[in-house]
Amino acid sequence: MQKTKILFFLPGLYGGGAEKVAVNVLRKLDEKKYELHLVLTEKKGKYVTLVPQYVTIHDLQVKKTMLSILKLRKKVIEINPDIIFSTLFRTHLAIDLALTGLTNKPRTIYRSPNSPKLLLENKQLSFIMTFLLEKAYKNASTIIAQTPEMKDEIIKYHKIDKTKITVFLNPIDSDLIDEKIKNIINPFDNKYINVVAAGRLIEQKGFDILIKSFKAVVESNNNFRLFIIGEDVINQQVELQMIIEDNKLEKYISFLGFQDNPYKYFYYSHMYVLSSRWEGLPNTVLENLYLKKAVIATRCIPFMDSLITNNKNGILIEPEDIEALSSAILNYESIDTSYTTIKFNSNEIDSIFTFKGKN
Repeated sequence: MQKTKILFFLPGLYGGGAEKVAVNVLRKLDEKKYELHLVLTEKKGKYVTLVPQYVTIHDLQVKKTMLSILKLRKKVIEINPDIIFSTLFRTHLAIDLALTGLTNKPRTIYRSPNSPKLLLENKQLSFIMTFLLEKAYKNASTIIAQTPEMKDEIIKYHKIDKTKITVFLNPIDSDLIDEKIKNIINPFDNKYINVVAAGRLIEQKGFDILIKSFKAVVESNNNFRLFIIGEDVINQQVELQMIIEDNKLEKYISFLGFQDNPYKYFYYSHMYVLSSRWEGLPNTVLENLYLKKAVIATRCIPFMDSLITNNKNGILIEPEDIEALSSAILNYESIDTSYTTIKFNSNEIDSIFTFKGKN
């Protein structure tokens, strides 16, 4: 049987959610059925070690995604894939431009990494970026929305035919998680109530809100400790540290940076907190629900109500509500962590790559 040839295109394999989703998909695809190629603008990032050995990695050695278009075009012609898969806006645009004028075009699958509505409301997409993205979407074979609500937003805000959009929840790599929590040592001091949050240190993740909320938490119970896992990509930690110092929280909050094994922190924590202002579909929430941890999260996307039921598997609050976040953290013991878990059927990944041949 001839294998379906799939090319994944990413800037690098840094610690972001979109990159993690791409790696999870790669790891779930059957090497007997697919010939897998990963094209990176630079072969760098924390997740490179997670790429299976049967995946061929191509390093374009270009620092900027939009400067990689000609090299990407040559690589597409060389590999001649059946399908190209992308999980970031800038790689969608680069692929669309690289394929311009090719007579033997592969099918393209573009995953939307964030809520279109919230991105536009928060002015995260420029007019030019929006125009080029809509052009890429119109040329795509399939667009992946992470939730049903995101599908509706893509239709409304980007004016894309609904038949082109597939809803596909982010896959979690449960095998990797299970492996990572074997024979691990508790990284925490159990005399404290240990709270974990994770994500890149950027405004979207709302760590400033979480830090401010922690003041009321420790004023009520000084046994709480907060640990923030995540890469400081834009020197945001300096500003966050100032908020910590202004609120005299230095002994209560620690930054752990990027962690190769965040699951040991999730596993041994008393709760996981997501303080995001907006998201696509947060991988860390899915992973902590899989681990049956108490999850406190903002309604950063409507789909959170489908994942979390108050005082069952978590507590939901509105974004940027400092008082509600403090209260939820203090009341974490009301959460019944045995209520549910997250499972993922790997056959669902196969379903988005079912077509063969060229456009």
